[in-house]
Amino acid sequence: MKKTLCIIIHLLCVLLLATGVYVLNGYSRAGYGLSWMENVRFENSMLFSEMVSDDISNLKRFAVLINAFEDDGNGEVTMDKTIVSATTSNGGITYTMADLITQAGRFGYSMDEESHTISYTAPRSEPDSYELRIIYKEYDPFYFDKIPYGPTQGLTDIRSLSVDALRALAEYYSLRSVYGTDVTNFIYSVNFVTDNEEDLQIENTTHTTEEIRSMGKYLIVTENGTIETNIDPQPEDILETGDSYEFMYTEGNALEIGVDTAYIFNDRYKEGADTLRGNRNEVNLWLSAIAAAIVLGLVSLVLVIRGFSEEDRKELRLDRIPLEALIVMYACLSVFIYALFRVISENVAGHILENSQEALWRQLARIVIVWICSLGILCSMYRRSINGGCLKYSLLSGLVNALTEDTAGNAAWEAAKGYVVFLAVNICIIVFVILCALRRMEGTVYIISMYMGIILLAGVDIFVYVRRYRNALENASLRKAIKSISEGARGNVRLNENEFTEDRLGIAKELNSISDGLRVAINEQVKADKLKADLITNVSHDIRTPLTSIINYVDLLKRENVQDPKLQEYIDVLEKKSERLKNLTEDLLEASKASSGNINLDMQRIDMNELAAQAGGELIEKFTARRLELELSVPDHPTFVMADGRHLWRVFENLYNNAAKYSLEGTRVYAGITEKDGKAKFTIKNISAAKLNISPDELTERFVRGDQSRNTEGSGLGLNIAQSLTRLMKGELVLEIDGDLYKANVIMDICETPQQEEYVTADNEETVAESEVLPVTAEEQSGRAEGPERNEGGQD
Repeated sequence: MKKTLCIIIHLLCVLLLATGVYVLNGYSRAGYGLSWMENVRFENSMLFSEMVSDDISNLKRFAVLINAFEDDGNGEVTMDKTIVSATTSNGGITYTMADLITQAGRFGYSMDEESHTISYTAPRSEPDSYELRIIYKEYDPFYFDKIPYGPTQGLTDIRSLSVDALRALAEYYSLRSVYGTDVTNFIYSVNFVTDNEEDLQIENTTHTTEEIRSMGKYLIVTENGTIETNIDPQPEDILETGDSYEFMYTEGNALEIGVDTAYIFNDRYKEGADTLRGNRNEVNLWLSAIAAAIVLGLVSLVLVIRGFSEEDRKELRLDRIPLEALIVMYACLSVFIYALFRVISENVAGHILENSQEALWRQLARIVIVWICSLGILCSMYRRSINGGCLKYSLLSGLVNALTEDTAGNAAWEAAKGYVVFLAVNICIIVFVILCALRRMEGTVYIISMYMGIILLAGVDIFVYVRRYRNALENASLRKAIKSISEGARGNVRLNENEFTEDRLGIAKELNSISDGLRVAINEQVKADKLKADLITNVSHDIRTPLTSIINYVDLLKRENVQDPKLQEYIDVLEKKSERLKNLTEDLLEASKASSGNINLDMQRIDMNELAAQAGGELIEKFTARRLELELSVPDHPTFVMADGRHLWRVFENLYNNAAKYSLEGTRVYAGITEKDGKAKFTIKNISAAKLNISPDELTERFVRGDQSRNTEGSGLGLNIAQSLTRLMKGELVLEIDGDLYKANVIMDICETPQQEEYVTADNEETVAESEVLPVTAEEQSGRAEGPERNEGGQD
């Protein structure tokens, strides 16, 4: 209800604004635009100047009619004066006014003696008429100047001639009633030279020139042909003769005109002054109405475009039409509605309204129809803007996307395939229509039909291509979503169902359902992993408390100096197994923290060469015990990486421990560091004592050991912990198995040597170079590696 009321208010405001502008445009003819309102007096307006110009033109015509119908200038029509000369088939002939009145009466035309209006009464029988050729008309002396030269020049019939003379006489009486009286505010005195070189003077005053100048407004054409006037703007075409007599400059002034601006008589000048005053008040009222219409129109426009609820702002199917096509569609719709309005107005209201009123309503109809269509476009653009942008579905954005995006570009190319033939057929049809129209184009109907046909075919072409392009784009989006899901998008694929139609909408919904299912499953898996990690952490903490008591009591038993060998053996087993259980518990806790990322890292610049050498040196006894020879090769310059020294030490320790435990006795173990493409890679490789019938990926899983017989000690968590720690430090642990050859690689980004910066000391102002970050020494690295005591056999 609110939206409907707002739309009605907006349309009323638009109608009021259009009406006001049209009315003000009509009023502006009284001056220069709306600036005529600033003219306080009627005499300073354009309307006054036009009235004076019309009076001068009428006086020229009045002089012609006086010379034709009067004999001595006494204001009486002379009926027996010859006014027309002509030739007939019987020879030359002349007509007086009385003759022509009699002839007009034969054909049913007569003039009322008082009102001097012409009436027509159909005669009982059609009288005979005859042709004649005009030689001269006294009441139209410039007749031949207005018609083309040729065999038919001046050819007419007696009926047309008599009616023409009767109308000229009626015009004479009409002008006599206006200019033949001195009861008027318009004073004139004019001297003419007729076409017969005779002098003719007409006037309605005995005022002198100076008296005329003092009347208010005056215009004088002097005997020198110059114009003196205080009328501004000056009337136009004063000295033009046209089909009238020329001014006489031989004696005195040719033209003297004055207007009494006191307006003591009720004539058209006083009426014009009163009308202008009323119009000024009316214009003020219209200006206020226009201002109110603009304010209310803008407020209602914003409310109509934005809507009153979220439902009004949702994207409609109309908004998916390309913006350019939508504008063309609304333009065609406005033309059709206006053409329909013209037909209805001409057939229904054409006989009721005057021409000016009909023009007004047509103008208002054009404004309202165009604005309503523009309002529809603005509403669509607003909904587009809040649902992805105004140019979301435009042909321009489609072209840009086709040039910049692979998906849109492929869709545009797919849409173009097979469309060329269809387009070529339509072009041929358009050419055929144009040729046919050109051959038979005889009026507006053919022109309109041709343009409408071309627009229709062009619209069909655009519609078909847009449809094909959108279908191809939807298919491309579906393929991209399916590919993302197949490559493990982890449920992050989400299609906008509003961008799909027909069968593809159902496929999009199914893909969204699949993506939602994957996301739920992944979330459940993450939740389960978190519960598992929490369980391991909690159980590890719970086991450590009684385990600590067991270790302490075993230590107390050892101090009792037990002599029984059997009891000593039992105590040794308890001590060994409790220590192993302690290591296993700590490994479980550390593996849980490493996999969940719940570890605080102290990232610093570490020299990987020194750390690898120190880790190998501290475990050299284990290699010697199994007759293994460790070969370590590092670059001759430091290899710095950003890492946590304690955790990187743990990784190296694990890899060295595994090599010491699982290598074939009497073989060599090779370790080294290489640099390539900004990466530092620590590699350790050895020959396995047992068969490696397992994949590298399985070795990094929890509780998986390379010794499938599980004869050696170990928890199977070492490599899993090492891999998790390496990932946390932005590195990578890569295992390789080639037969019995086992190789482990730790790859990390090289940290470039920091630039030296210069600073000045406060004491001696000497320039000193110092590194931004100092490298960590091997002793500090080994110090960070200190932690809970480890059993050497648990680093699998």
